[in-house]
Amino acid sequence: MTVVQLENIKKSFAGNEVLKGIDLSVNKSEVVVIMGPSGSGKSTLLRCITYLEEPNEGIIRVGQRSLIAGEKLNKGRKSIISEIRKNTGFVFQQFNLFPHKTAIENVMEGPIVIKKMQREKARKLAESLLEKVGLGERTHHYPSQLSGGQQQRVAIARALSMEPMVMLYDEPTSALDPELVREVLLVMKELAQEGMTMVVVTHEMGFAREVADRIIFMDGGVIVEEGTPEQIFNSPREERTKRFLSKSEAI
Repeated sequence: MTVVQLENIKKSFAGNEVLKGIDLSVNKSEVVVIMGPSGSGKSTLLRCITYLEEPNEGIIRVGQRSLIAGEKLNKGRKSIISEIRKNTGFVFQQFNLFPHKTAIENVMEGPIVIKKMQREKARKLAESLLEKVGLGERTHHYPSQLSGGQQQRVAIARALSMEPMVMLYDEPTSALDPELVREVLLVMKELAQEGMTMVVVTHEMGFAREVADRIIFMDGGVIVEEGTPEQIFNSPREERTKRFLSKSEAI
């Protein structure tokens, strides 16, 4: 079953074409890792999936909902965008937690406000999700009382609270100190093992090798190459992929 389908996605900013016609499908329970140099369009692609950025051209499908870029915004279109966002959990580079709310309050916010869930039910859900990401003893801590890794795990729990069809991660460990990266990647790995559909933009090569079902290498707004981790890391076909990997492994 296809969860995400992108057809000919194009996006420009001030005349600069960032995405040049991307076609991509993601199947249920698949982990797709997107790699590439800075400025290759990876983050923009993720943001287009949830219409945080609207493509200039193309079609986006998430589950049974689809949007054609450029159509007039009306009540029906707003409803479809809302449905797509409900079905996609987004974890950003920065944690974006509410500083005045505790960990559990941050996780409860979406189910209560967007899904109209009863407060007690939302609390139990939030408690179980914080336990799941290893923060059962930090439920009443504010973001300022948590490490960066803990804050990012709260952000993952918050995204999961909406019970999404797919989780999108935009370099979720890039803002963390090296010693905190592992705790976030472990949570992501466990979710993948449980069958969560995931699209992950990351430079964490070890994670990509171990967890990805498929790797997409992007550069210059196009998909240069895609394949299994074994194929991409051990025998990449494209010279651009080879150069990128050789530099990444040298760091």
